[in-house]
Amino acid sequence: MIVGVIGSGSIGPDLAYGFVSAIAKDGGKVYLHDIRQEALDAGLARIRGYVFKALSRGKLSEKAAKAVEKALVPTLRAEDLAECEYVLEAATEDLPIKRRILANVERIVRPDCLIGFATSGIPRAEIARDAVHPERCFVNHPFYPAWRSPPVEVVGSEDAALTARMVATLERLGKVPIITADVECFAADDIFCNYVSEAARIVQEGLATAAQVDAIVHDAIAGGGPLNVMDLTRGNLLTKHCQELMRDAKTGSAWFEPPAILAEVGNGLWHNPKARGDGHYTPELAQLVLDRILAVLFARTLFVADNNICAPADLDWLSRMSLGFRAGLLSLAEEYGAARVQELILNFAAKYPGFPVPPSAAAGTLPSFKKHVLVERDGELAVVRVFRPEVKNALNRATLLELDQTMIELEADTSVKGVVLSSFGGSLAGADIGELAALPDPEACEAICNFGHGIFQRIEAMTKPVVAAVDGPVLGGGAELSMACHGRIVGPALTLGQPEVNLGIIPGYGGTQRLPRLVGLERANELLRTARTLGAAEAVASGWASAPVAEDVVAAAKALIGEHLAGRVTLAPVNPAPMDVPAQLPAVSLGHRSLAIDAILRDVMLRGLALPLAEGLKVEAQGFGRCKRTVDLDIGMKNFTQNGPRVPAAFLHE
Repeated sequence: MIVGVIGSGSIGPDLAYGFVSAIAKDGGKVYLHDIRQEALDAGLARIRGYVFKALSRGKLSEKAAKAVEKALVPTLRAEDLAECEYVLEAATEDLPIKRRILANVERIVRPDCLIGFATSGIPRAEIARDAVHPERCFVNHPFYPAWRSPPVEVVGSEDAALTARMVATLERLGKVPIITADVECFAADDIFCNYVSEAARIVQEGLATAAQVDAIVHDAIAGGGPLNVMDLTRGNLLTKHCQELMRDAKTGSAWFEPPAILAEVGNGLWHNPKARGDGHYTPELAQLVLDRILAVLFARTLFVADNNICAPADLDWLSRMSLGFRAGLLSLAEEYGAARVQELILNFAAKYPGFPVPPSAAAGTLPSFKKHVLVERDGELAVVRVFRPEVKNALNRATLLELDQTMIELEADTSVKGVVLSSFGGSLAGADIGELAALPDPEACEAICNFGHGIFQRIEAMTKPVVAAVDGPVLGGGAELSMACHGRIVGPALTLGQPEVNLGIIPGYGGTQRLPRLVGLERANELLRTARTLGAAEAVASGWASAPVAEDVVAAAKALIGEHLAGRVTLAPVNPAPMDVPAQLPAVSLGHRSLAIDAILRDVMLRGLALPLAEGLKVEAQGFGRCKRTVDLDIGMKNFTQNGPRVPAAFLHE
């Protein structure tokens, strides 16, 4: 892939570094273009700083660093962008200049090149008004820090196929695209800029200092505080610009007028880094400040939801990831309750004329939606996607509950004939390690296994075919969820495994019982006890996958369900019958892994596999509980939490 970034100022180098990090290993190339050599030099110096820091912290190898250096091409010549498949303008928020840049880019790039604009608030229709090919022009609004922050707001064009290609391109570049409507400031910056402006008004009025506002807000909902974020991004004038866009919009009013203090502070700082102000506050002050801040946050969030600017699940994730709050804003509103949210908004509106009250706030209601599971329909098929991209779609309890409810609903829906189970990007990274590490005793460990078993058994028992479509890391609980389906399609990036023994535990969502029934006892014995991973080809050859490797796993899963519905293939759960098991399992090389945990795993496999599947799952749950009594579980969990998966735990084998 060859991409270009125009502008080596505040955000362009960060975007270029993020993009090149994603594609350099595959031979990709990123052009960073500016018209000034000093800007290019400064941008390259910043990128080299990022590379040096990643190298020094062990997050980047020497080989990867050299690949990044080779793949990043700084240039003063716009003509060098001619070979790009995608060009992102990140040079300015000035609309006339954006239009001039677009005209020049269209003159240079090839006909199929996608063009994006990294604007914080200017509608796509305004930027692309005079474009020769407006259908290939998109808003791509990134977030700070742009090199590693996953979300990008995308305003699509009238061409659905090109919009889908734009989304796929951003995913390939390591981003999580969130579709928004083409309105001033889209979704996140509508909320964020009004939030910052209200904080600035509070300081301007003398109600609280910048240090107090940030401390009050951060203590309540995290995020660092609005004015601290302004200091990090130097975004006061950009916020002022966005407020003016919203003020002049069809839905605007005088309330959106930016407070004068934003221009007064300008590119300066709210906090003196050498003498930061006193952030201490009284409960009374905290109540006054927080009531105003929350009223604005909740009202603008509900405005975005009520006007379908962004889907509720996307909005909740976006507000958490882009603004850094401890929860998404719709989730936070649920915590406060509809009545309290309504009270905050109506009280604020009574004091500040022109403040828009969204219909849902006036009615005292909140959107109802699933936060971690998305469903789309394709005729008689449903595609269910786990959506927790920031953790590779790890399966925490809340996600499993939503998945369970979704499957129950689809089983009852007579218009649905089959289900594809996938995720954002195709990865299913396993159970939530934080939740597992927090389990207090063996009984709780056994209970969480039985909780998961119940959900997976309901999927297994569905009368409609369910096919997992997976790619990327599919590990632990993610692999176990896939094995509870009636078929599995894998993509070329698959890394499949049951790594539990590396953490001082055994599989607890059915892996000890379903994997041997799928791939045979001898292969499963090695995989489960050594945590060895499989690639896509071996997953197919072993029988774990139900069809050849597919580039588009969801499309292939749909086709496989179609074959089943036509009677040409048969999809079914794993055979639940007891297996013939030997007196003892073949020896394997355990390496550093715990002998104590291995003994539990071997016992669970030998006893459980000799029973029907449902009985074997009970044996597995009991075995998982037994792990809690070992020293090695604590060692493995702490090692993973502190050092990550690459550092072997120093087990004591007891």
